[in-house]
Amino acid sequence: MNPLVWLADGMAARGHKPTFVITPHYGPLIEGRGYPWLPVGTKEDFIRVARDPRVWSRMHGTRMVIAGMVRTLPAYQQVMERVSGDFDLVVLSSLALGAASMAEAAKIPRITLHMQPGLFRSIYECPVFMEELTWLTRAPRWTKRLFFAMVDVLFWNAARSQLNNFRRGIALPPLRSFYDDALHGAEGVAALFPSWFAAPQPDWPRRVRQFGFPIASNSRPLSDCLENFLASGEPPVVWTHGSANFDIKDFQTWALEVSRELNLRCLLISLDPPATVSDSALHVGHARFEDLFPRCKAVVHHGGIGTTAKCIAAGVPQLIIPRSHDQPDNASRVVKLGLGQALSYHQTTTSQLAATLRHLLTSEIVSSHCSEFRQRVLGIDTLSDVLDWAEQIVMDSVRTKKPSATS
Repeated sequence: MNPLVWLADGMAARGHKPTFVITPHYGPLIEGRGYPWLPVGTKEDFIRVARDPRVWSRMHGTRMVIAGMVRTLPAYQQVMERVSGDFDLVVLSSLALGAASMAEAAKIPRITLHMQPGLFRSIYECPVFMEELTWLTRAPRWTKRLFFAMVDVLFWNAARSQLNNFRRGIALPPLRSFYDDALHGAEGVAALFPSWFAAPQPDWPRRVRQFGFPIASNSRPLSDCLENFLASGEPPVVWTHGSANFDIKDFQTWALEVSRELNLRCLLISLDPPATVSDSALHVGHARFEDLFPRCKAVVHHGGIGTTAKCIAAGVPQLIIPRSHDQPDNASRVVKLGLGQALSYHQTTTSQLAATLRHLLTSEIVSSHCSEFRQRVLGIDTLSDVLDWAEQIVMDSVRTKKPSATS
């Protein structure tokens, strides 16, 4: 949600009127920013899926997410049919494919925001899709091409078939490729990460335009609870394993044990609190990372792209413990840039975590790299670039629809 809110704030500042179509779980967040929103599904549906440990499985996580996307298709149809004529542009997250098809049917231009490089496969520089597939990044191009073809047949074609059933009901032609036509088929596709983090490849989809990270430049006050904790001692180490991850008992145990062993103050951020916390630890359910991270020693996290980008912008070392989805790939890129280290979630021990975190906190090389890349992030006005691009897509669409003078 954060990148969508980031873009909505920029659009509102230019006089546009954003409306969100979202799960009710995020309704209070959007209401707090003063935007109208329309519900897709129920909060209970979202929580039920988020609490399912299979969502974070290396083997089943993506399949679970796609199944959730398919279940929302009828709900998107009900919402978008009522309001589609009111909009000049539809801004999509990567898997908002129900909204994408409804916008296509209503002939409204679309832009898709892809936050993670893992969504862009390539036979040249290939993402790390999971820890067990690291070998694929070193494989010859013909091997990667064969692998992608197998993934399409064994996995993506089923999702394409279900999406095409939905499209048939709203009089749209079938999609030939889930990867090319569903994920990257909008009039504009934004890759919201800089080229030094993931360089563009010759076989990326043709409509892709690359920008920087979607980092908010304005600051907001932290909660009184957080301010009091930060002011009461040394900067803490932040431990967080995803804003929608409920399967975090092991992670919370590691956080408290490692913090005690290294005599560090511990700030835990998760939806569910741990059973107990020490006097030198604090748990909060939510915090704005742009404002929090610069005031911390380091961040231990799952490798989600939003958390990763905000660590880079804050100039703090990262210890990443990835589980699934885009997390292994983001972790690999952080390690290559010298901004932190990564450990396997399924093979990590408390002693290994403690030793790795101790090294990160004392490494002058890591500190230097963090400072260098922080300046790269802060020196770019990504929001203005994305807004100019989005407005141009709308204007191009309007010109295309206008009848010619001779017609």
